[in-house]
Amino acid sequence: MGANASTSVFDLNAWMKRKSTGSVMIEHVGGFTSEYIDSVLPAVEQGLNRFVDQENIRKKAFHIFVECIQNLYHHIESNPSLIEEYGDDKLGAIVLTTDGSSCRVTTGNFIPREKKAILENRIDRLNAMDASEIKQLYRDTINNQDFSSKGGAGIGMIDMARKTGNKLLYDFYDVKDNPGVVFFSFDVCIN
Repeated sequence: MGANASTSVFDLNAWMKRKSTGSVMIEHVGGFTSEYIDSVLPAVEQGLNRFVDQENIRKKAFHIFVECIQNLYHHIESNPSLIEEYGDDKLGAIVLTTDGSSCRVTTGNFIPREKKAILENRIDRLNAMDASEIKQLYRDTINNQDFSSKGGAGIGMIDMARKTGNKLLYDFYDVKDNPGVVFFSFDVCIN
């Protein structure tokens, strides 16, 4: 099981409330279009410049935010069973919080249950590595250039772990009346 693995039934509003503690710079629940991403990135950059003291934390936080929002854009899958309860078949969420000396980027999205083990294994593997092992895995993955159908080589999470030096935190939540889907919650702390 993961760092925060859970089997509780998912409540989107309660999850957003828990993840939106502290100074919230950005919070969004809904679709992730290229127009939304283009509009939010300048606001994130301005907010980080205004509210985060250290330049290296600002740069890392912006990089992680971009990586996370791109992951949502590229990897949220259509799931028609979500329309009735959530009003969107490609629903995701992102929250950026800061306290001046650190930031946290949190994302969440619904995934097919069969992908849960793949994500758990990938994150647990990264979390078990030290900095030099992550650096070598990053190099090997870049050199391998084995790009997926979605355009990536699985490099995003590796890069987040490499840049932050922190463990990647995650949770999975069961979705009421939808046993084929889980909600994947992912946190990256930058300090």
